Amino acid sequence: MLQRFEMPNAFLAVMLLTVVTTLAGCGGAEEGKKKAEVTITITHNGSPVTEGDVRLMMSGKGEGAMGTLNESGQVELQEVVLGNYSVSVTPPEGTPDNPIPKKEYPNIPKQYRSLQESPLKADVKAGANEFTFDLK
Repeated sequence: MLQRFEMPNAFLAVMLLTVVTTLAGCGGAEEGKKKAEVTITITHNGSPVTEGDVRLMMSGKGEGAMGTLNESGQVELQEVVLGNYSVSVTPPEGTPDNPIPKKEYPNIPKQYRSLQESPLKADVKAGANEFTFDLK
């Protein structure tokens, strides 16, 4: 014999309100953070680095941004949260659908490839931010 269980309407209303409130809170803090546009130019001994990815990571805050270098050696990032960032430059990674052939990237020295080891720093402030890093 199968018994039917019915939830009171008040319980369902409370559960629905809890779910809606929780979902509404997701991303709410992110919207309140001040953000800015960032343009980063990467060169190696004065010549643009045209292949690679640039990563920014704010220590201890979990904030970050990433972009791919263009033919001018630049990456433009929108809506970067204001603050101090470590910056790394890595060879392009590709994707499973679009693999990149393995090759050497002597224009991206190893010390710049890790956020922990890279000496590059960027202090993102309100307004437009432009940073130029020459990798040596």
